[in-house]
Amino acid sequence: MSTETHSAGLPCGRAAPAPPDTAGVEWLIDNANAYRALIGAIRRAGATIWITQLALDTDCVAYDVAGAGEAGVRIVDELLEAARRGVEVRVLLNASLLLDTASTLRRYLAAAGAGRVRMRVRGVRRFPQLLHAKMVIVDETMAFLVGSPFANGYWDDARHHPRDARRPMRELGGRPVHDVSTRLIGDAARTLAATFAELWNDADDVAPDDTERLPATASQRQDALSPVVVVRTGPGDDGPMEILPALLDGIATARQTIYIEHQYLSSRPVVDALRRAVAAHEALELVVVLNQNPDVTAYRGWQNDRLREAGLLDHPRVGLFTIWTSAAAPRGRRRINQVFVHSKVVLIDDRWALVGSANLDGVSLHSYGDDFTGVLGRRLFREVRNFDVNVVVTTDDAGVHGVVRRLRTGLWDEHLGSAFDGAEERPLGGWLPLWRTVAADNADALNSRDRAACGGRSLILPYSACPTPSAQLADIGVLLAPGTIELCFNPSWLEVRFSPNWVRNMFA
Repeated sequence: MSTETHSAGLPCGRAAPAPPDTAGVEWLIDNANAYRALIGAIRRAGATIWITQLALDTDCVAYDVAGAGEAGVRIVDELLEAARRGVEVRVLLNASLLLDTASTLRRYLAAAGAGRVRMRVRGVRRFPQLLHAKMVIVDETMAFLVGSPFANGYWDDARHHPRDARRPMRELGGRPVHDVSTRLIGDAARTLAATFAELWNDADDVAPDDTERLPATASQRQDALSPVVVVRTGPGDDGPMEILPALLDGIATARQTIYIEHQYLSSRPVVDALRRAVAAHEALELVVVLNQNPDVTAYRGWQNDRLREAGLLDHPRVGLFTIWTSAAAPRGRRRINQVFVHSKVVLIDDRWALVGSANLDGVSLHSYGDDFTGVLGRRLFREVRNFDVNVVVTTDDAGVHGVVRRLRTGLWDEHLGSAFDGAEERPLGGWLPLWRTVAADNADALNSRDRAACGGRSLILPYSACPTPSAQLADIGVLLAPGTIELCFNPSWLEVRFSPNWVRNMFA
């Protein structure tokens, strides 16, 4: 994970680049780390900063940044400062009837006199096929695949406090957020720069005097044997559809452990591939971390239906988990909350990784209509796809400086705590006994009278298919005794099935 550092010869507040491994990959777990590395790169930019985003709120703040103080810094103000010192800043935003931060950003930039910040929009006519890829490319040599939209509700650090004033309630019900971003250097970054140029030239909401086209600065043709390969999904008959085949190929190679940490798991081809893999290999185990209450309410039912139909809800070699967080509250109570999993990570046998913006759903992989059960939905959304970008990282068993294993151990250190203690080698009985023991111990700790038993940290708990957070806790044996536990996020029956808060975040 990246941290801000001071280095001789760099102005105060500028971060020295972290030394990349030989694959040119750095994992950034949780958005506090991602934003810290991103702001450092923006401050060091010498020529260009290119951004694609689903959303960029003008008030989006990066906290825990060098020299910023407790108030943090606005991402848009860092972009303006880069433009003032001569850096060419380009921002390509998605806009739709449901989510449009482009209009507000244009007014903000105009008021700031930011003539050097160039902005284009993929407009409403593209809906519901959205620009879902979240990229920041600096000087065409360093690129970030950012996990989250630039909206304040997505900032969080590894502590995942149940309540934090830096996360407004309007996003995700104020839930803590866990995410993963990636910093890339080398050929993959240049491929992403070429992808940006293609998207920029194809924008459809462009000012009349903005006729400039970006040249193809780098070829998107890649060496299939490279340890890092960019894969994409795109709308239209001629749009790329590379992510799903890459994922299915990766799953087919699994022999020991598949680890999935995702916002959604509703794609029929993916769930079917997982079912086949577990059935084909007696030593293979599947560890999955998911949301029990996704932001798009339909996904809860889709996800549970897929898992149930595939026999994965109660398979002995499949472990389904979710993340909660706990902290002491006044008057002897304990405050608990769900942690919203926004990461999109698939890891296989410590030698293969798929990370990026694509969810494990139809709209990110192949066809949104395929997620639906009813004939109308399947027909209406048939072949609807977002534009998404992922990277596939492939290593031998030892790994390129352990790059895939490093992501797994970094995530498991956060999720499992001292019970994991950074262990790298798979035990003889597999990893699932450890996960199940930690989840059961965490449930017991929530029932403990000792407030410190599980305070101030995130908690892995068993996954429950029940609809509401209170019912999910009861399902795994956690007692919500009156006056002892404050449940921060507990939507009603109606909100679980059609929440008024999901519209803004439905494609995040």
